[in-house]
Amino acid sequence: MQYTTADISLAAFLLMKGMKILSASREKGKFIFIFDDEKNIAFELSQEYIQSEYPRYDASMRQVKRMLYGP
Repeated sequence: MQYTTADISLAAFLLMKGMKILSASREKGKFIFIFDDEKNIAFELSQEYIQSEYPRYDASMRQVKRMLYGP
């Protein structure tokens, strides 16, 4: 099984949780990350990501970058 996401932050979270990335690419300005989901845990981990503080951290990081580099 494989799990695909276009969300770079979620991809980083899945990597952090030990999932193996099979490929990372950019097509038409959109990121595509494909993970090996042999254990069928990617959906569960994505739910953990959503409920964690990580998305807030990511949004704050983007806000700080916009302040530094402009709109």
